[in-house]
Amino acid sequence: MRSFIAIDLPNEVKKELKQVQEKLPKENCKLLLVNPDILHLTLRFLGEISENELFKVKEAIEKIKFQKFEAHISNVGFFPDENFIRVVWVSLEPSDKFKEIHNTLDSELKKIGINKNERFESHVTLARVKFVKDKKFFVEQIKKIPLKSIQFVVDEIKLKKSTLTPNGPVYEDLNLDQ
Repeated sequence: MRSFIAIDLPNEVKKELKQVQEKLPKENCKLLLVNPDILHLTLRFLGEISENELFKVKEAIEKIKFQKFEAHISNVGFFPDENFIRVVWVSLEPSDKFKEIHNTLDSELKKIGINKNERFESHVTLARVKFVKDKKFFVEQIKKIPLKSIQFVVDEIKLKKSTLTPNGPVYEDLNLDQ
């Protein structure tokens, strides 16, 4: 089963991020926008895992304890960088809190044989970039997009199943209580 571990975003934040997506440059580039209904923060992509591994992952997630905290969207960025744009994203703050959860999760997953994830940035992917004709113009336009810094509470980690379809991925929460 293709799966990942994530933090969901409230509808108010998804609505704001949809407005950001609508303001992304459309000329001289090809973007694949992420469906706003499924926007989230990926803590860890697991890929294909067996039912047995899934059970162990659920147990690892249950061991992770953290105080709920206030978070907010911060700024727009690019992966890997402005010269080779493949992903447009928004960052989430406080990044140190997300990093702490990620590191704790990595430690628990390592105990069950799932290797450490090398790089983590607290972000939400808005679009995948297929090509950009004028990168400088593209970056300038994106930096002009206003962002509302909406506060939201982070209090839960979710294990999700990802099914790839011709219309994009479909995500389903996997119940940690089963």
